[in-house]
Amino acid sequence: MYSGSKGTFDDGYIRYVLDAYSEPLIRLCFSYVRNMHDAEDIAQETFCEIIKRKPVFTDENHEKAWLIKTAVNKCKNHLKSGWVSKTSSIDDNLSSPALGQEDSGLDDTSRAVFDAVMELPDKYRTVIHMYYYTGLSIAEIAAANHISTASAGTRLARGRALLKKKLGDDF
Repeated sequence: MYSGSKGTFDDGYIRYVLDAYSEPLIRLCFSYVRNMHDAEDIAQETFCEIIKRKPVFTDENHEKAWLIKTAVNKCKNHLKSGWVSKTSSIDDNLSSPALGQEDSGLDDTSRAVFDAVMELPDKYRTVIHMYYYTGLSIAEIAAANHISTASAGTRLARGRALLKKKLGDDF
């Protein structure tokens, strides 16, 4: 249910967007900022942005891409801010909360894979997360990160290789 050509932003549409994209956007933001509170704030800012700008989408893929690109840009701006560079998070020594309370029943394999993804360098972690956890295509990942499609594919391949090395052949 995208806003369509008329750009209708009623309460039903806003509820739909929040229900459909809250969890994936928070996870995406967490993969960038590595702090659940900041990730939630950035996701909220992204939703405020869609309400404020009222963009017109051609289809659900356009809607999803717009939200992801906006969230990625907000994450990058957050990481550039002076506040972030001069403070440290109390979450640094905690386990990764991005899976949330509802996912606490994950098996050890899923937890190990997620933790290994979170340990990857930023440029690989981001594309791995966007491809596998958010379900974006390589072209959508490239657009969201302002890189070429070839670069996105290369980062995905290198990220996979690092994961395989980190996790071993059993995974």
